[in-house]
Amino acid sequence: METETIVVTGCTGTVGQAAVKMLRAKGYNVIGTTRREPREGERRLNLDSLSSIVDFVDGLKRDGIHVNGLLNNAGTMLKDYGRNADGFERVTAANYIGTYLLSRLMVKAYGKDLRIANTVSLTCYTAHFGKDFFDVNESNYSQLGTYGNSKYAVMLFSQELARRTGNRVNMTDPGVVNSKMISMDRWYDPLADALFRPFCKSGEGGATPAVNAVTNDCTLQLFRGKKHMNIPHRWQKPELAAWLWDETEKRLKEKGIII
Repeated sequence: METETIVVTGCTGTVGQAAVKMLRAKGYNVIGTTRREPREGERRLNLDSLSSIVDFVDGLKRDGIHVNGLLNNAGTMLKDYGRNADGFERVTAANYIGTYLLSRLMVKAYGKDLRIANTVSLTCYTAHFGKDFFDVNESNYSQLGTYGNSKYAVMLFSQELARRTGNRVNMTDPGVVNSKMISMDRWYDPLADALFRPFCKSGEGGATPAVNAVTNDCTLQLFRGKKHMNIPHRWQKPELAAWLWDETEKRLKEKGIII
């Protein structure tokens, strides 16, 4: 049997590094993505840039690489509000819009056999998601709130992606991992590090559900720890998911991206 290839975004982060190591140990060929200078087995990808995403997928196709799985692991949580070169708020751009565009282009390139695992978060429980999702500005930006909404959008998108394309799409929740992600860039970070970090998961603990989600043949399951479950009913909002898909596509078309 031909060795399967899995793309792991954000391969230099705590969970990404662990996921790459675990997948390779299972016999998969892994292509990691990084914003930095790529090393062997890596390719450059900036999910905060529409052109970078398009170039990445075009490069895979140009080089004749067949991809069997996509683990959308990369993400960011920023203290301050800002917009990227494409005009989108940066957290929304990297966590949701980048995940949306990369997944859509990869499905277009590799078809229904592509397995996809998207990373969500415990912050979905506190998200206040509505049709004003894209209207983030300096006055209503919130470090945790905007992050939570971006991950809730990924939850909705994952369900709609499976429905519209027929691909196997799962979600992975790493839990609270001992990584740079949980640093808030606030005065209380040293206190939180001393009291909180000792109880956080290791990179391997956070990567376990991700690896299981992208290698499993089930679909529309939420992976946590070593188990998986149906998507909680509170997060099943098909009308809102359909609106989000159409609105995202519309906004990408305004930027010249037609899928």
